Amino acid sequence: MSIISIKKRARAGTLEVEHLLKEAKYPDEALAATLDELSAELQWHTFGVQENETLYVPLATWAKVVSTYCREGFDGLIRLSAELELTTFVLALFEELRTKEALSALMKAFGNYISEPCRDSEMSSRIAATLNLMLSFKPSADADASQAAELRSFLRALYSCTQDDHQRALALLALRGIGDEGSAEFALAQRLSDPWHETPKLIAKHIRKRLRAAATVK
Repeated sequence: MSIISIKKRARAGTLEVEHLLKEAKYPDEALAATLDELSAELQWHTFGVQENETLYVPLATWAKVVSTYCREGFDGLIRLSAELELTTFVLALFEELRTKEALSALMKAFGNYISEPCRDSEMSSRIAATLNLMLSFKPSADADASQAAELRSFLRALYSCTQDDHQRALALLALRGIGDEGSAEFALAQRLSDPWHETPKLIAKHIRKRLRAAATVK
């Protein structure tokens, strides 16, 4: 989308978060400056607030995150991830970028949670949800062997330290793209309640199918 189109959409009230995230794949100063300009001109909201029964999208914050990435790259996203109120926005951009470099940056930005998922199972589950989208669907981020092993350990530890079946399901789902035979066996040994009761079996099946396909290619 051109800068002119972005401005037209913004002033017509039709610019959406999805547009900003997609444009972030082509970062440059012109995009960052345009978003800064529009955010000030149109007085975009910083956080989702409700006034007179109207819920406003926090476009100013989305614009800030995208602009920071345009100017500072992954170092900027790592810096922003330290602000708890911005983690949702930063994770969403990692999901959209979905590259090996984005995966490395995510692991650096949220390394404390990846090494100690039980410190905050809610936050760790949000990271797991992002990893699921980055690793389980094409085009996927390319985790190397070391990263895959570290993330398998993170996801299995997260599963064990939470009693919430939704969080447990997220941990299993994220194993699809990086799980080994041990991950498949781990998944099969688990039991979840509805609507997740079939998830362990499906995850094990998916992992083994991927491993067989990889072995065939070799």
